[in-house]
Amino acid sequence: MYIEKCPRLTGRVVLPEDPQYASARQVFNTFFNKYPLIIVFAQNAKDVSNAIRWARCRDIPIRLRSGRHNYEGLSVLNGGLVIDVSEMKQAEINMKCGTATVQTGLRDYELAILLGERGLVVPPGLCPTTGIAGFTQGGGQSSLSRPWGLIIDNLLEAEIINADGCLIHASAKENPDLFWALRGGGGGNFGACTSFRFRTHRIDTVAYAQISWPLSDLRPVLKIWQKYTLPCSDNRLTPLLTMASGENTLLMMQGVFLGTSTELRSLLSPLLETGSPQSVYIEEIPWVEAAAKIAATQPDSPEPFKSVGPFLYELLPDEAINIIERYINRPPTYSASVFFHGLGGAVAEVPNDATAYFYRKALSNISFFSTWKTPEGADPGIRWVREFRKDMEPFTKGVYVNTPDLSIKNWSKAYYGRNFERLTEVKAKYDPENIFHYPQSIPPAFCLPRRQ
Repeated sequence: MYIEKCPRLTGRVVLPEDPQYASARQVFNTFFNKYPLIIVFAQNAKDVSNAIRWARCRDIPIRLRSGRHNYEGLSVLNGGLVIDVSEMKQAEINMKCGTATVQTGLRDYELAILLGERGLVVPPGLCPTTGIAGFTQGGGQSSLSRPWGLIIDNLLEAEIINADGCLIHASAKENPDLFWALRGGGGGNFGACTSFRFRTHRIDTVAYAQISWPLSDLRPVLKIWQKYTLPCSDNRLTPLLTMASGENTLLMMQGVFLGTSTELRSLLSPLLETGSPQSVYIEEIPWVEAAAKIAATQPDSPEPFKSVGPFLYELLPDEAINIIERYINRPPTYSASVFFHGLGGAVAEVPNDATAYFYRKALSNISFFSTWKTPEGADPGIRWVREFRKDMEPFTKGVYVNTPDLSIKNWSKAYYGRNFERLTEVKAKYDPENIFHYPQSIPPAFCLPRRQ
């Protein structure tokens, strides 16, 4: 039983009667429409601690929020307390040590800009407005994943407010079991992360590629694109591939390459000779400009959508490509797309059990995405994604925890594979009363059904 003296709420507190409440409760996926009892925009770690203790004194459920990008709107809830760290953006960069200590209110692109101005980088996300707290705790797949791994592979330490409202640290030396869990266990399970310390990499100009084809070239382009995710391919390139239909049709490859444009053009010659490219851009540009070009092709404003991202471990056979062609050519709503994110390289060099992120050996991550303009489009859009994932199950494994889907029944295996049991043990140690819970959150080990 929690008996700590009740503190008062601090930070920027937003109540339902406040003019800013409507915007404060909004999430990126506008399909969800939740009404929290109170929203606290923390300005520092103490505000987070006070909010956790305040809620526990009153037995009010808590949700944690950074960038509002949770696919199932799980960072808000009806009648509960939302702790939002998005206004905590302080950063300290140690050029001598090559580290950056940043508060978790920063967005992906803000972090890229902040470090890029100093010729540094931590592998960032693709979408510019995703918060680094949830992105990092889910693993953090990046446009630099093949040369430098996931963002968690560059995480050195985390500062976290635990279920008792106490500030603790997690690193390889301090609370190492929690540090293991925070690297891929998903946001909001173990406490509220308030800052991260990252290892940075030197970066200046990069070679950037953006090639477009008519959607009718999907089959040959996908067959060639996949080969850039194989272990034998050049790890300096992290390839992306987008295909979309509906209001706008699109087939586009993007990639950041740690080398020259001449080398990249040579590396991409098989793709350049495939189908009928409509536009080709291969140039050496500043890293931050390349990040901006990728960000410009990602969803950048709140909208209703459904999406989920399983992993690919092998090159797709013709049967799987047939399925992709069938779905992408029959968009159910305003817009539908499929996105491939090349992995492997440095990601695969880390064992599956070294961090909570389990799917280390995947060649790529594939995301199915639909959005709609009217309420009537929701059901067909959601059904399109769910049926697409089901039909692709023979060719995929698991699901990226940063793309949750509440319809997945065996979600613990889908998100965490064989790492789930260990995650429940960490949960039991650091949040035994399951204060940080939500649909599909990690339960304490002693709450699991006994094995027969």
